[in-house]
Amino acid sequence: MLNIRSVLAAAALVFGGAVVASAQQPTPAPAKGAHPQRVGRARNARGQFRPAAIRHQLFKGITLSDAEKASVKNVQAKYASQMKAIREQLKPQIQAAREARQRGDTAALRAMRQKSGAEREQIKTLLESEKNDLRAALTPANQAKFDANVKQLEQRVAKRATREWKKGDRATAAQKPRG
Repeated sequence: MLNIRSVLAAAALVFGGAVVASAQQPTPAPAKGAHPQRVGRARNARGQFRPAAIRHQLFKGITLSDAEKASVKNVQAKYASQMKAIREQLKPQIQAAREARQRGDTAALRAMRQKSGAEREQIKTLLESEKNDLRAALTPANQAKFDANVKQLEQRVAKRATREWKKGDRATAAQKPRG
């Protein structure tokens, strides 16, 4: 009986030691830029489309020539600096909105949204101009594909705008009227 207890105690000690040793092993760091939860997704964590993903959708199915690639890069560089300036201008407002959201202060969020209306309109105008310049940088054959992609993207955005979001649950506007 004493031998059985000794064997069981030794086995528990060995297995317990193995568990502790494996828990001490460092976990491998993810590769730089790797986001396992976002692989293959065009949206960021809040469900918003990333600009690079939107550009990818606009050029879906289009094979660009070297001249077109250079023109597109020039257009993107031209607008990138302008967008960066607007983002820098909005940084304090975005931070304040984030803090208000964390506090649950919806009145402050509404006020900040109204306050940033001019900047949002400026961004819309800038994006529209960039889209027009990108289209102009393409050959007529590619412009037709680009137009089809723009129409498809606009339909997806319009469809998404009709949805209401409620604590992670999706409900269409037909199921629940807006108020």
